Amino acid sequence: MVKRATIGDVAAGAGVSTATVSRVLNGGAVTEATATRVWEAVARLEYTPNALTRGVFAGRSSTIGVVIRDLSSPFYLDLIRGIDEVAAANDSLVMLANTFRRVDREVAQVRTMDEQRVRGLIVTTGEATDGRTRRMAENGTPCVIIARSVLDAPPGMHSISLDNVEAGRLMAVHLAGCGRSSIGVVSSGRRTSQIERTAGLRRALADLGLPLPEDAVMVAETEDEVSGAVDTLLVRGRDRGEPLDAIVCTTGRLTVAVHAALTARGIAIPGDIAFVTMDDFPWATALGITVIAQPSYQMGLKAGELVVDRPSGPVELVFAPTLVARTSCGERQKA
Repeated sequence: MVKRATIGDVAAGAGVSTATVSRVLNGGAVTEATATRVWEAVARLEYTPNALTRGVFAGRSSTIGVVIRDLSSPFYLDLIRGIDEVAAANDSLVMLANTFRRVDREVAQVRTMDEQRVRGLIVTTGEATDGRTRRMAENGTPCVIIARSVLDAPPGMHSISLDNVEAGRLMAVHLAGCGRSSIGVVSSGRRTSQIERTAGLRRALADLGLPLPEDAVMVAETEDEVSGAVDTLLVRGRDRGEPLDAIVCTTGRLTVAVHAALTARGIAIPGDIAFVTMDDFPWATALGITVIAQPSYQMGLKAGELVVDRPSGPVELVFAPTLVARTSCGERQKA
């Protein structure tokens, strides 16, 4: 086995100290002649710097930490792609952690990223981690919160989110335009994004003269709860004398479960009930599902850029949603 060259070997080969080699590798001030000798020794010995050791000298690693709440959501795939593209272009790696929607794991993973002295941190976690990320930002680690804004953010603590009220409005206008008037909602919980989408939907429906009763909104935290939520919505619609003719899903994570629950009951989409959901995904086109798309790839790019560019003040970016109309609400397929 060929022994891996060490920084000591480079120092000996260049006739300098290991501290001088470290300065050269990290862009420190040395004479041109010294730098030339060091780089020639690096090439001759095929020396690969130890990223961990280099991080110790620099006080921070070159890794960008990314903590994802739930990889089952289609939103996160393009988000991660955008982050990784920026990281690769800036000599960084992405350290990815999935918390499986557990608050204790969110807190633990963010703590671990802090202990690893990551170059920057990008999270989709809830407010339970804000204390730690706030301290990280104040200590010089740029942090980006995805999918919600942050009040009174310090410098270095940024946020990227969707205009969720507009997403709800787009759903309402589209459904009304397709002749739908009795609408039920399947939401995934009490996150700000879910609340805002439902609020935008309700407000726009009211402007159109259409009601969205409180009991027409059901929360399903998991896919296993979707079937019961759909049944409840159907029963409540009939009890009001207004059988549902549309269902909105406010999260892409539950799209397949809601669609499956409707088809399992012999409900035709869109003949019996229209269906519109969040986040585009590959099978949406084949199934004809109308969606509200988030520019998740662009959001990932911006998140990565906020880490590497390190703007001085807190930055809050809000992206616009886009309606992708297919056939699940009764509209004609666009050419």
